Amino acid sequence: METLKYWMMFVAAWMLWGCAEEDFVPDQYLLGLGGDEYVQNEVDRWIVENYTQPYNMEVKYRWDQSELDLNRVLVPIREELVIPVMKVVQEVWIKPYEQLAGANFIRSYSPKKYVLVGSPKYNPNDGTITLGEAEGGRKIVLYRLNWFDSKDRDLIQQIMKTVHHEFGHTLHQTILYPEEFKNITPGGYTTAWNNIDEEEALKLGYISSYACAAPDEDFVEMIARIAVFGREWYENKVAQAKKLYENATSAQEFAYDPSEALRQKETIVISYLKDIWGIDFYDQDGKKGLVTLVQEAIDYVTGDDYEQ
Repeated sequence: METLKYWMMFVAAWMLWGCAEEDFVPDQYLLGLGGDEYVQNEVDRWIVENYTQPYNMEVKYRWDQSELDLNRVLVPIREELVIPVMKVVQEVWIKPYEQLAGANFIRSYSPKKYVLVGSPKYNPNDGTITLGEAEGGRKIVLYRLNWFDSKDRDLIQQIMKTVHHEFGHTLHQTILYPEEFKNITPGGYTTAWNNIDEEEALKLGYISSYACAAPDEDFVEMIARIAVFGREWYENKVAQAKKLYENATSAQEFAYDPSEALRQKETIVISYLKDIWGIDFYDQDGKKGLVTLVQEAIDYVTGDDYEQ
């Protein structure tokens, strides 16, 4: 029996060896093991010159599923859109902050990695889509970039609202905004923010539906939306909130004046940026603030004289 046992083990090992030899696939066919190799092209060189060398930032556009949610179907950004997208990010995000706080500010506090994705990230549980994500202030993922067109102002504003929103997270994750911000409209925060329309959010004292998601989102939505859509747009929002409050048919419809809530949030945003980061949100003493600089940059990149 011992002899038979060893003989059967020998036959099994021989069969496995034979199959392994026949079916063996060399390592070079297993893509990604040890890292893919590629020759730098014009896009890579532009990224190095404009992001990596001056700001120590990485911009990833080649497909790498490990950087993304494995449970989502996503597609890569088209290569010819990489430079145009990142030029707009440079003009509308980097340059305004640089002008107000200096190059060292961006180098010190900017996220160190941008990941570019062509498609939106759909969220089947609540029917929403994600346009951008930030991870611990170190990485920003931008979605839906295959829709990019620098002449489409609405689209540029949506992309850049996402960039400014995510960078706002980077700032408050570095130094938190004042706690009193969370207590201005504490009753309106909800994980079901997607079920609240824009007017209902405004009635509660929020600049957008997504601002209702949490105090952190509320804070960065104030920065991003005022900067990207402009002060006039914001003043119209406040006026609309005031009108809704004054035209209420029931005293129970409002627990507080939502326009005043927005003003309180705005005041904290202004003082936070100035006191913590030395950045003027609005124009001061004849000098342009962040909102004006961002608006001028959007006018520039969407104008006829801008070359992608």
